Amino acid sequence: MSAHSISIQSSLKPPAWRQRLILLFVIACFVLPLVAAWLLVDWWRPESSAQHGELLNPAKPLPDLRFDLVDGRPSADAALRGHWVLAYIGSAMECDAACRTGLYDMRQVRLALGKDMERVKTALFLDGLPETELRRWLSVEHTAMVVGVADAPTRSALIQAFDRPGRTGGWIYLLDPLGNLLMRYSVDTEPRGLLKDLQRLLKWSKIG
Repeated sequence: MSAHSISIQSSLKPPAWRQRLILLFVIACFVLPLVAAWLLVDWWRPESSAQHGELLNPAKPLPDLRFDLVDGRPSADAALRGHWVLAYIGSAMECDAACRTGLYDMRQVRLALGKDMERVKTALFLDGLPETELRRWLSVEHTAMVVGVADAPTRSALIQAFDRPGRTGGWIYLLDPLGNLLMRYSVDTEPRGLLKDLQRLLKWSKIG
């Protein structure tokens, strides 16, 4: 092979620094999403979380989240899996002022997400089949909400997950698409804080 040919081939070969840069770029494409997911689950903190909600650290998996839809169909968690979930625990007898506030805020926050609305579901877990008046009200006011009868262990898993359980019906719970309980928000919390936290999660998350 002539010196001229070797010279041409050498000129076509990328410099060593460029080869290393390409290699680093390829590695980063695989590593960075994993690092981002780890940071999101283990280290993410919403701005002003003390005002917006209470973070559960570490997040608690809820593999036995089970409920039956109010029409009698068993659902387990199939109706919610793969979505971010805003959940509320209520009474089958009535939806009092705190309940109505919580359900209204959940509905409005979901609607305010715009194009990301379909990534989020709202759920109401009751302690029994709803009374006729409550069932009628839910069918009119909260048509998109998943309403189910949850067993005591499921309701307890949500309530008892935090250091301060608080009263039943006083909280909105946030679950990720993998079924992990992440946060809770008092029904007295300004819903804009919940919306801001959820928007940030949806922006950085690649799941759900």
